[in-house]
Amino acid sequence: MNQNKTQNDQPSSVSNNLFSDITEQERRDAIEKIIESSSPRKSYFMMIVISAILCTLGIMGDNAAVIIGGMIIAPMLSPILSVSMGIGMADFKLIYRSLRVIFISVAYTIVFSFATAFLLDKVEYDQMNKEMMLRVGVSLESLLVALVAGMAAALSVIRTELHKYLAGTAIAVALIPPLSMSAVGLRMFDLEIFYQSFMQFFFSLCGIILSSLLVFALSRFYISKQKVEQELREEEEMLCNSKKIDS
Repeated sequence: MNQNKTQNDQPSSVSNNLFSDITEQERRDAIEKIIESSSPRKSYFMMIVISAILCTLGIMGDNAAVIIGGMIIAPMLSPILSVSMGIGMADFKLIYRSLRVIFISVAYTIVFSFATAFLLDKVEYDQMNKEMMLRVGVSLESLLVALVAGMAAALSVIRTELHKYLAGTAIAVALIPPLSMSAVGLRMFDLEIFYQSFMQFFFSLCGIILSSLLVFALSRFYISKQKVEQELREEEEMLCNSKKIDS
């Protein structure tokens, strides 16, 4: 009976060990990294544009390698993680700021993907290739991938020894490709393809937020709210100084 009790306690023990030994310094480093990498700077949006163009070219050229390249360099995962972190901390300023970054990122992606698709030959519905078909519609598999990838992304940011796996999670979860396919759908004058592709992005977005929120909650990020407020103040000062220099 004692043996059974020990075996039953093992899963909870593993869970406790995974999250309970996260230090305050690791939380502070993760907050700094997430906020810095999702800051609405010109360099961030430049990478979004480049990623959108690459993914569009890969989708229309049926080239998975080019799409993967575009997914690796896309920084959109960072503001999504900062949304879930803001929800876990009940920090509405961080939530609003991060959602605004995501909204602008989506707009840039669709606009530049449409422009790229417009320069290429128009594709009819019966000419859609394999990569195009993969970006249309929502499936249980894509939602599960987003949930698992969201947990992996949050853990990769928090745990120092897991930082090297963050790029892998960016490949696992598709964020830019379905948005690019939405733009291709507009180029095809097919609103159904636009809608189905956009919903794939939306469900991936929701899956990442939900699963990463769970990780941040279990890691007790709510006790480091002051660090978030400090980082946001520094970001505001940096952006203000950048505008003054530009003007």
